[in-house]
Amino acid sequence: MTNIESHSERPQRPVPTKKDVAIVGAGIAGLTCALRLSERGYQVTLYEKEPVLGGDLSSEFANGMFHDVYPHLFCDWYVNFWQIVENDLKIRRQDAFEPRMSVKLLDDPSRRWSPATHTPDGANAAAKSTAKPSAHPRAETADAAPHYLDLKNASSLKSICEDLFSGALPPPDMFLVGFTLLDLASQRFHRSNILQQQTVNGFLYSRPYATEDCADLHNMILMEIWSIPSSDTSADAYKDFVRCALGSRAEPFAWLLRGSLEETLIKPWRDKLGACAIKPSVAVTAIELGDHHEVRLTLDDKTEVTHANVVLAVPAPELAKLVMTGSPGRRVVDRVPALSELQRSLTASILVVTLYFKVKLPNIPREHVGLAGSLGFLTFVDISQLWTSLREIKEQHTVLILAASDAYAFTSDNSEEWAHVMIRELARYLPAVRPGAGWGAADSNIDYSKSRPQSNKSHTLFLNDVSSEQWQPEPSYRDLENVFFAGDFCLNEVKMATIEAAVLSGLHAARAVQTRTERTSDIEVLPHVTQHSHELALLKLALLPVAYGAKAWSTVNGALRDLSRGQKEEGIVGSLATLSLIPLHYAADWVGTLEAFAVGLCSAADEPHISRSMVPDLLRAAARRLVSATDHVRDFASERSHREDDELRDLAARLADFFKTTDSGASEPSTPRSEQTALFDLLRSALGSETRHGSRRYQSRSEYVRRHRAKR
Repeated sequence: MTNIESHSERPQRPVPTKKDVAIVGAGIAGLTCALRLSERGYQVTLYEKEPVLGGDLSSEFANGMFHDVYPHLFCDWYVNFWQIVENDLKIRRQDAFEPRMSVKLLDDPSRRWSPATHTPDGANAAAKSTAKPSAHPRAETADAAPHYLDLKNASSLKSICEDLFSGALPPPDMFLVGFTLLDLASQRFHRSNILQQQTVNGFLYSRPYATEDCADLHNMILMEIWSIPSSDTSADAYKDFVRCALGSRAEPFAWLLRGSLEETLIKPWRDKLGACAIKPSVAVTAIELGDHHEVRLTLDDKTEVTHANVVLAVPAPELAKLVMTGSPGRRVVDRVPALSELQRSLTASILVVTLYFKVKLPNIPREHVGLAGSLGFLTFVDISQLWTSLREIKEQHTVLILAASDAYAFTSDNSEEWAHVMIRELARYLPAVRPGAGWGAADSNIDYSKSRPQSNKSHTLFLNDVSSEQWQPEPSYRDLENVFFAGDFCLNEVKMATIEAAVLSGLHAARAVQTRTERTSDIEVLPHVTQHSHELALLKLALLPVAYGAKAWSTVNGALRDLSRGQKEEGIVGSLATLSLIPLHYAADWVGTLEAFAVGLCSAADEPHISRSMVPDLLRAAARRLVSATDHVRDFASERSHREDDELRDLAARLADFFKTTDSGASEPSTPRSEQTALFDLLRSALGSETRHGSRRYQSRSEYVRRHRAKR
């Protein structure tokens, strides 16, 4: 058998040119890298172990339709992704994508809220036996329409007000959800400082104003989008994602494809790579650094190929195995020992079920819907209202994509068993769903012959846990002349595993290849528009009194709840202690934020992002929004008029008058104390009837909390 050395020196084998590059992995990162290098005359060979391209953005054809790995949302601030879609692929966003202004939440029907007791029905048997029948609008009967809560993109004062009063949380806790994001975005973490290696949950715990409900909603968001709890998520990674999101002021905040990923996105991308040698269903099993500045790859059929440059764009667990292959001294990890830390990588698979119904389900919105407190953190979206290819069945059938972000909440490995458990959980929220006794039940209103479960074990999602920051690979290393790295887990400006992060990593790898080969690069990487940390710190300073006022309001709500349950010690002693410490916590936070503002102001030039506005612009924008709030508040009050809530309309009118006074700047006497008291009473009476504290509303029904993820 020919050994590697002699195999590489066979005279009939052509010597690879400098512009020869192999890209291992045809996910979004590999496709991006291939696109940019092929445009510049590189001979690109693309290896993909799956029969389809796209990785986590791929589709498989079965049961007469394409089935996507995940139902992705494409955020408006994905500037590098949109540049490729619109400029390179010539896909018009308005034609292929549908805008999304909001997402929706659906309450757990077993945790409905009674305004009389401030407790969930069934949570306290004594309270339930003495409580009057609930008239709360969310306490619908099995035959009533589901009551969806709408969460909009906080790009205007009107949408912020609507989110505060959306019912997702009491107004003070809902305000704190947004304020914690602002606070997080203003921080300056350092990866080399171990004291600053925090989880999102640890960061929230360090904020004296944070509440349990606020933390629960953050945990639900992280679980449903990234499949990782806030107790594991890196605060630094989440901070950079939040800063990019806060830098967007556009509506909509995201877009959805009007078709499958394969038909709408991946096929045009593959067609654009016509000059590339694309090899699907070919896995690379080993990599070795050869002589004469070349790299040898071993394929799954035991053949060996050589290339001048290699970009490894495979998932982190697979990359951890590849860098360890080869002969000692010729392994990738021998050149960069830190890459052995890739074995620490954590991933998770999202369970997905395509549900094809025999009928058209009533009251299904077009937006993504999260099921609050559901087993496995379920979400669904109706693609029969979205995909143009399903237009013929739109009026007769509903097709839902049901996803579970916590695969470990389900006890069976049998796909039909865990899929039916997910469907039964969905039926608790949507009574119109009739799952039957098991998968394939004839008495169900689901056409199981056209439905399909997907475990996605070969398409796992990278988890940005706090330890991952220490080993995430760079696009290139000085000691590796012709091996490069791409993938959403590699170091990039966004950090959190997103489509934009994958595109960025592909661009950085392509730039590194071109720079090594040509000593320069003309590949463009668009920066994200964000505020500098000192600008965010200043905005935090302005809102800090409101945040601690919201904390006091939430504490009082919790005390009233405990007193209604007869828990006097918790309701009085604990709340009084919390309230007494709020001034001290506020003073300490104010001083710390002022220090952060000064530090950020001195080092603003170190931040790589483009600043949207400077401090004066922020203050002027805040003043303009206060002025415009008059019409928004009145509009908001008129929208709720069908509820005949006179107290809330009165409150809105008073707030509108307050904003007018602020705008005019007239030197009139301040509001009399009696008026202030009346305004407070209105706030309490109009909004206090739904207040909750530590409600566990967004905690999953799983009986345990998984602390660590299994490696995939």
